[in-house]
Amino acid sequence: MRLPPWLEKGSYLALLYSLLLEFLVPELKKVWAIKLGLYLAYAILLLYLLIWVLQFLMWPLHLVLKRRYTSAAISLISLPLRLISPPMLATSLLQLIGELAVRARYRFRPPTPEAYRQQVSYTLPFKGVWWVGNGGPDASTSHSWHLVGQRYAYDFLITDESGKTYRHDGWRLEDYYAFGAPVLAPADGVVVAVQNRHHDCPWPGVLDPFAWSILGNYVLIRHADNEYSLLAHLRRGSVKVRPGDRVLRGQIVGECGNSGNSSEPHLHFQVQDHPNFFLAASLPVRYSRWSRVKGEDCQRVEEGFPVRGEHVANCESAPNP
Repeated sequence: MRLPPWLEKGSYLALLYSLLLEFLVPELKKVWAIKLGLYLAYAILLLYLLIWVLQFLMWPLHLVLKRRYTSAAISLISLPLRLISPPMLATSLLQLIGELAVRARYRFRPPTPEAYRQQVSYTLPFKGVWWVGNGGPDASTSHSWHLVGQRYAYDFLITDESGKTYRHDGWRLEDYYAFGAPVLAPADGVVVAVQNRHHDCPWPGVLDPFAWSILGNYVLIRHADNEYSLLAHLRRGSVKVRPGDRVLRGQIVGECGNSGNSSEPHLHFQVQDHPNFFLAASLPVRYSRWSRVKGEDCQRVEEGFPVRGEHVANCESAPNP
């Protein structure tokens, strides 16, 4: 796995800084600010070392333990690292500030399915049948009801007939049915922003302790005034559009991946009212021309909300009823 840029560059600077103080001008260590900087440099180097130890232990753990125990063991290591990760700490702070700002902007009355009138008709952003892992229009099904920015977001995955999201033992990203699946524009629009260089977390079942962006790789499309679609956690290097590009409904814009705040390959999708993720309220838009799929049965929905636990598809890619 490629290291996060902030840690890779920081480790080089930390090494130079520590060598300079230890061997060339050790008397500077008497200055408290410089001494504090030295401790920070050591902490960064230790974090860098922990990454390589963690990666070195992955395969032996997998050979000895079952998948669920391996993931649990790695999670015990990764969770403390996430708590001290500078990007994740910054993200938490931005989310808190943004949440307060959004609620204030709406005077603590954010959009609701009953009151919101969408400007654009949206379709589901994928081909074939996907499973709604998270998402819905009310508190019982919502992705994150208490976060206005993600209240009406969705997490989509692909499962097999038994409900599993992966083949074999699910140890590799390539084992997951959703990994590499095409992601589509949900409506016509203009690309506002993209990210295409974030690494995919190579450890399914574990939240990446070294992610430097909560969204990972993403595409943000403007469809109308105050209506933007966000497609996140995309596969590194898979984004096929650039800012300023005009896209059409159903156009492939990237591939499903495992980048950012993702525990396994899936698509995070939402429509929001602002181009900045941290300052946006998610919008309760109804999706057009899709189907609920149960085995061989297919129920067409002209307009409505997918709900957690359902298998859904665009009508043209759903199985015949």
